[in-house]
Amino acid sequence: MEHYELLQKQNKMLKCLSALPRHIVQLQGVENLTEFVFHDLCNTDCFNFDRAAFFVDNPDFDCTKGVAGFNREQAFQEKDTVWCDVPSFTHHMQQAPFNKKVRSTMLCSLKKSNRNEQELASDLAHDLGFSNYAYCTWDMRHHNHGLVVYERGEKCDVATQELIVDGLSILSFCPIF
Repeated sequence: MEHYELLQKQNKMLKCLSALPRHIVQLQGVENLTEFVFHDLCNTDCFNFDRAAFFVDNPDFDCTKGVAGFNREQAFQEKDTVWCDVPSFTHHMQQAPFNKKVRSTMLCSLKKSNRNEQELASDLAHDLGFSNYAYCTWDMRHHNHGLVVYERGEKCDVATQELIVDGLSILSFCPIF
C-alpha cells in the first residue's frame, strides 16, 4: 500500500507540474501570475508545503525581494478554480497576511553582500516564524537568483526532494512584480 500511495502522490505532482506551462501561457499578461504558479506548486497536489516564501535576488539592483507567499491556512479555498477566477484569486492574495508579509520583504542583494544562502534562508525563516524549514535556490534569467524557504508537515522522500528545485524553477518564467 505504501508504494501505491507514493505512486499516487507522484502522479498528482506530475499532473500539476505538466499543466503549469499551459496555465502560464493562458494567463500571460496577468501581473500576479507568479502567485498563481506558486500557489499550485505549494498545494497538496504538488509539493505539499505548509508555508513557503519565494524571493528573487537581483544583484544589478542590489536587492532581494519577496515575490509570493503561501500559507496553507490562508490558501485560496477553491483550489480547482484558481486558474479560472483571476479576480477572486488576485483579491484573495492581496488580502492574505502571509503573502503580504513576504511581499513587503526587501533586503540588500545576497550576491553583493558577505552573506551566504544558508544565512539568508535562516534569517528569512526566522522573520517569517518558520521553525522547521528547508530552502532551495536556483539561477534565473537576467542574472537573478530564486530562493524559496518552505515548511512541510511530512518528510520529503528523495524523489520529491529532487523535483522541488526543478519544479520551483518554473517560477523563472513568470514576471516579477
